[in-house]
Amino acid sequence: MNRYAHKIVTCASIISAMALVPVGAALAQEAPEQQEHPHAHRAGLLGAALKLDSLTADQRTAIEALKERRRAATGPLRAADAQVLTLLAQEVEQGSVDPHALAPALTAEHTAAAAETAVEEDALNQLHAVLTPAQRGQLVDSIEAAHRQAPRDHDAGHRGHGKSAMWGGKLGLTPEQKSQIAANLAAERGAGGPADGGHHTRGDAGRGQALEAFRGTSFDAHALVRVEHRGEWAEKIAQAMVPVLSPAQRATFASGLRARAARESHS
Repeated sequence: MNRYAHKIVTCASIISAMALVPVGAALAQEAPEQQEHPHAHRAGLLGAALKLDSLTADQRTAIEALKERRRAATGPLRAADAQVLTLLAQEVEQGSVDPHALAPALTAEHTAAAAETAVEEDALNQLHAVLTPAQRGQLVDSIEAAHRQAPRDHDAGHRGHGKSAMWGGKLGLTPEQKSQIAANLAAERGAGGPADGGHHTRGDAGRGQALEAFRGTSFDAHALVRVEHRGEWAEKIAQAMVPVLSPAQRATFASGLRARAARESHS
């Protein structure tokens, strides 16, 4: 289950992850087809459940309703993320990131994330109730099989032409810039900043146990749901990068933020 924990080790991967990481619950979300994320091909529990051959017509209808409700719940958070990214792009261009100016937008993002989290958890709890014990076991087996296959797919798709390399090439970062940004991020973590970039993360073992618990009669979706705060993460990354980038690089970075915001707004 550690496929969901992304460690930022180079500047290129920082930019790529910030721009491309999906918003939504790790296992409940169905990633939009246009999303170019290394894990976007993995269906969530709701999508995987709809592939079960043993579903009755009533079960399928109930799960499709849960999926639609979950999809609708992502709208406010995407809009909040887009607002943060748009404001952040303006500050990146100006060469200074002001946390106080971003605070209202980040507060709105946190509120939207909390609302989406509640919907995600309720959807998975209801899914557990809809399926039979045998179906729940089949579903967990299929998810675990997908996770075992995913690292091989990920490695095969990132040999020299992954998104990280592309973004690093766009900015033209020098080795010195990469080292300085990494040092800035390390200093932020040392000063008490969020080590995970503002993401809601839980232990890998806990998520694995929660997924296994889905097989049983008692289940709580809380340990499986992780709604990510893209804006907070982007702010921390921008604070580390802006002092190091040239005006031209800041313009490219800001353009990427606006493009990401536009995709969020139209998702």
